[in-house]
Amino acid sequence: MEIESIPALHKSFELERGNPRALHEQLSDRLKSELLANYSAGQQIPTEEAICQTYGLSRVTVRRAIQTLVERGLLIRRQGKGTFLAQPKPRITYEIDRLGPFMDAFASSSEPVIARLIDFSWATGEKVPKCFASSSSVLVYERVYETAESPHGFLQITLPGFLGERVGRADAAEHGVYQILREKLGIEPFRASFNISTELPGATLAARLAVSPTTPLLSLERISYDAQDVAIERTVHHLLPEVYQLSVNVHARTFRS
Repeated sequence: MEIESIPALHKSFELERGNPRALHEQLSDRLKSELLANYSAGQQIPTEEAICQTYGLSRVTVRRAIQTLVERGLLIRRQGKGTFLAQPKPRITYEIDRLGPFMDAFASSSEPVIARLIDFSWATGEKVPKCFASSSSVLVYERVYETAESPHGFLQITLPGFLGERVGRADAAEHGVYQILREKLGIEPFRASFNISTELPGATLAARLAVSPTTPLLSLERISYDAQDVAIERTVHHLLPEVYQLSVNVHARTFRS
């Protein structure tokens, strides 16, 4: 049943028209608090018209506020049905101080995480990463990780040609790259380096993660090496920061007075 109005606001609350923050930004914050406090996951929220009447704002302002919450994953639109409070996103801890598969991080998630292979191809020339400079071509494939049809992670995996030629599309679709290296190729990763940053997504990446191009993403580049210090895989992770947190344990090996 469609909900006609949201719970009444506190009398002390007013949108500040002279505030440096735009009205739609103030409204998105207010709606977030109201909806999380009074609605259940999967429940339909009021229509744009009802929200306009409740807050005395224009349709444009309300629409922008709702779109902000959709982009943040709090709300989900269903064509022809309305807008609903989304299921909570999982909280996933990725331990980067151990040579384990990325998918191991999902063991603690309260909701199942699904991996989808969305590209599998070869690259040459300038598209070959510097760590694979000795390879004339590399295998590149991409995977999206999602929970309840809501994407939260995008990985681009690159293998040097001498390894990639032994990997099929089915391998890439069904197994993590460390599992492929160890079980199919018989190669044990010896060490890995990480570069961590944040970045704004391009149009393609934003579409794959269902976010706005202005949404900051957590970006991790991992390069793994074998015991001979030869690069054997490169994975670039683009992750939603509200879902993922990084974990590092540091141990003091030597104490000096």
